[in-house]
Amino acid sequence: MAKPYKISLANTSFDFTEAENLKSCIESGMVTYIGKYVKKFEQLFGQYVNSKNCLSVSNGTNAIELALRTIGIKKNDKVIVPNFTFAAVINAVLLVGAIPLIVDVDRDTWTIDIDAIKKNINKNVRAIIAVHTYGQPCKIDEIKKLVKNKNIKIIEDCAEAMGARYKNKKIGNFSDFNTFSFYANKVITTGEGGMIVFKSKKHAVLAEGLRNQGRFKRIDYKNKVVGTNFRMSNLQASVGVAQLKKINVFLKKRKRIFELYDKFFQNVKNISLLPKNSWSQNSYWLYTILLNNYGEKKRDKIIKSLQNVGIETRPGFYPLCKMNPYKKFAKGNYKNSNYIAYNTFSIPTHVDLTFSDQKYIVNQIKKLL
Repeated sequence: MAKPYKISLANTSFDFTEAENLKSCIESGMVTYIGKYVKKFEQLFGQYVNSKNCLSVSNGTNAIELALRTIGIKKNDKVIVPNFTFAAVINAVLLVGAIPLIVDVDRDTWTIDIDAIKKNINKNVRAIIAVHTYGQPCKIDEIKKLVKNKNIKIIEDCAEAMGARYKNKKIGNFSDFNTFSFYANKVITTGEGGMIVFKSKKHAVLAEGLRNQGRFKRIDYKNKVVGTNFRMSNLQASVGVAQLKKINVFLKKRKRIFELYDKFFQNVKNISLLPKNSWSQNSYWLYTILLNNYGEKKRDKIIKSLQNVGIETRPGFYPLCKMNPYKKFAKGNYKNSNYIAYNTFSIPTHVDLTFSDQKYIVNQIKKLL
């Protein structure tokens, strides 16, 4: 079957290493979470983010939900989330029975706004989910100051930020919980899958039991707590091991793609590019453009026109406050997040993108603008 796009938004990048690892799993018969690659992937990931407390899970949404369950979040507890993010964040909060407090984002970073967090902290708030949106790190230190000496945990959603840096240190080990996604369009992929990095060994042990139906041994039918099945399979982990060994190559290629887009768009009127600052480095996940005051209808028309010439794009995350399942949790006008959401779109950003592909994409966008 022919691909619907000449240039797709995101591609997986596999070679013989993933195939060999999968083959070894199949030949051994060890395809479940008991196989050797699960622990190996967790250990290699820990080496990458400098942590000994890493736990693989079935996807990024489960990673957030498991973090919330490990904290002990219960009905009527409140969790602060940003308005401009993928809905998996708020879904995880609702799935544990908690109440999400939706707050605006910072116009300069597109990430959760510090003043908005401050205004919403109260005695019922148990956690803050800080999303590193489009690979741009949040102001982590400022968030940590807000919760100092309070019984509030920070969950960093690093799904889009594998390889990003905050104050010259890799994202993934700053807060109580750090969650990752390995969905097919991420910097590294296992098809589906995720990871949690814990500050506390105690939290990691509890989460491992919760992930395994409430059992604290791999093969044991004596349940200690009510749990669920958020396990990663050996097949997925084998792909993750191969992918993780290539992450520096992937990041180098992605950085080059971002820099070339920056150069091509440098003097184009009516657009702004992804946030940049002196204290962080993007993960180079999806190159995302902000159209200055175009609005949703004009933005969507451009997306449709690019589709017609074979270029796959994606609109910015739709604001949580505007979606029917989440409207009742919204308070305020969310000026920044609504503006960013309705004026942004992402363009192809994957390691197999060629110079001529990028040039073609940019020329088509310039024509439309």
